[in-house]
Amino acid sequence: MHTNTKKRFTRIILGIGVALILVLAGGPFVLPRRVETDKIRYGATWSAQYAEYIGVDPVDGLRESMEDLGISLLRIPVYWDRVEAQQNSYDWSEMDALMQLAEEHGADVVLVVGRRVPRWPECFVPAWINALSTEDQIHAQLTFVEQTVTRYKNSSSLLRWQVENEPFFRAFGECGDGETLATLSDEVALVRRIDPSHPVQLTASGELELWNRVAKLSDTIGVSVYRTTFTKGIGYTTYPIPPWMYRAKAWLVRPAHVVISELQMEPWFERSIQTYSPQEQVDIFSADDLRKNVDYANQVGMDEVMVWGVEWWLALRQVGHPELWEAARTIRW
Repeated sequence: MHTNTKKRFTRIILGIGVALILVLAGGPFVLPRRVETDKIRYGATWSAQYAEYIGVDPVDGLRESMEDLGISLLRIPVYWDRVEAQQNSYDWSEMDALMQLAEEHGADVVLVVGRRVPRWPECFVPAWINALSTEDQIHAQLTFVEQTVTRYKNSSSLLRWQVENEPFFRAFGECGDGETLATLSDEVALVRRIDPSHPVQLTASGELELWNRVAKLSDTIGVSVYRTTFTKGIGYTTYPIPPWMYRAKAWLVRPAHVVISELQMEPWFERSIQTYSPQEQVDIFSADDLRKNVDYANQVGMDEVMVWGVEWWLALRQVGHPELWEAARTIRW
């Protein structure tokens, strides 16, 4: 492990320790009350990039998810490398189709803009960016954000903007030295200037970060909730975190609005998904796991939950494994 990586993990561990000391001192007695289950709004992240990667049509798959499951709240990443594969030449056809679907179905959408957006490897930059100077890369990034916000700010489906994805959690992802931190405040300011009518969301790891830095720049804080992850040399680990700890961390950034922006509803694969059979995949994360994670999120008690894994459920369904898809019908979409 590189020295910088060690330092990052050390800071993460220290941060968690501080949070635990603070929240355990008061425990559940000082926490905001959890939202009643029937008042929690569930939605889903829909990634065109990941859908295509696992054999699902990005547009038809979204349509099926909305019409068959009834999903009406979406978080959709705008992938820079898909929109601007050639410098200054924008192809909005896919994003336009996704937004048109959302509008036709009366869905609300959180659009994610920037260099670092959901799904591995986290940063999605066009190949031509590597030939530019750092200054020109930043300018290109801000130009892309400007073009995106200008195009979709008047959409009837737009609920809020998310700028970058977990921008301070630099221990995860393959983003190189450029990262996004140098332009994060500029990006947020740019989005607010172009579209003052919609709030801005920033996200953080629910388990491995404190949320104070994103709270300073955002109207809404989105946090991930992962129950079971894989670590090389250790294997699968389920976090021994009580649901109230997320509310405790939300108390530390009050009065910020905190939502679950990424609830684990698919396996954390140790290798490429293509190396697993469909049965092996559902053995790692089953319909029962889905139901347990929904119950856990209900106990956390945030008023909005975006699930993570709808593209995977649909891919399994298309090859004769509808278990996850059918279990998802029980979610209060």
